[in-house]
Amino acid sequence: MESDRSLRRILEQSRRLRKLAADGEWLEAEKLEAERRGLIQSCFSAGVSFGDGLVAARRIQEIIDLDAEVLEMAAQARVSIGRALGRFQRGRQATRAYHKAGP
Repeated sequence: MESDRSLRRILEQSRRLRKLAADGEWLEAEKLEAERRGLIQSCFSAGVSFGDGLVAARRIQEIIDLDAEVLEMAAQARVSIGRALGRFQRGRQATRAYHKAGP
């Protein structure tokens, strides 16, 4: 069934998305997520059915679990970036203060 193939593809993309997130490849992850989102919408349109409901349920659960992992990685990356920006801003302030106090 087409819906089974689509669900397998979504799962493959979800695994790749997690790998990209783990590698910090957020721009590539964003592109893949946009593609995956379209596939999800078409896969779960009204009246869709799957060949083996149990297999489909397991795949859907794995997709949900992978999404949760990616969201957690994104939250951690956001905190890390915030800290890095804070250090950068303090460095700029120190540089400005040094130049103002200079000769």
